[in-house]
Amino acid sequence: MKRGTSRARRVLVRLLAVAGLAAVLLYTEGQWESRSGGRMLVADLLNRPEPLLGGALAALIAAAWLGDSRPAVRTATRTVTVTAGVVFLTGVLAAHKVSAAETRSREDAPAGAEHALIVVHRSYAAGSAAGEHWQVLLESGAGWSARRWSLADIGRGPGDARLVTANWTGRSQITVVTDSYRRVFNLDQDSGEPVEAR
Repeated sequence: MKRGTSRARRVLVRLLAVAGLAAVLLYTEGQWESRSGGRMLVADLLNRPEPLLGGALAALIAAAWLGDSRPAVRTATRTVTVTAGVVFLTGVLAAHKVSAAETRSREDAPAGAEHALIVVHRSYAAGSAAGEHWQVLLESGAGWSARRWSLADIGRGPGDARLVTANWTGRSQITVVTDSYRRVFNLDQDSGEPVEAR
């Protein structure tokens, strides 16, 4: 009976470790696809640090607690995993403390809805993080092949640039104007990628 129990425990530990590592790999893929030009559905689904990294950490902590029966190894792994858990929770709480009011606007391209200009505006409350931040994005395509391109990342602190306007200025042209610069992007007809005009 004891032999069957220890075998089941080893299998459970391996499953927990594999689940934890799989969650980390999924989050890594979500981070990669969050870059400019990445697949937006994959980024939206997998770039979620709290559930994926939190789940990975929980699975690895459980695996460590159920793992090796040698007291010294068990104590060391439990110490490391509990410390990692405390650091993760502290990071999550700090991230939630710096919250922002967010608004989004969407404008479809004059040439059709396969391209959309998105402006995300975040307003941060008082404190060291006070200020406004704008992201100007282009979404191209539909379904799993849809891509999200970053056109501008504007502001954050009190002295930084401020967005004046971002809009379609042609069938496949976007103009972003701030209080310190003006940038024009033309969409590549084949890929939908925005290319800054020089």
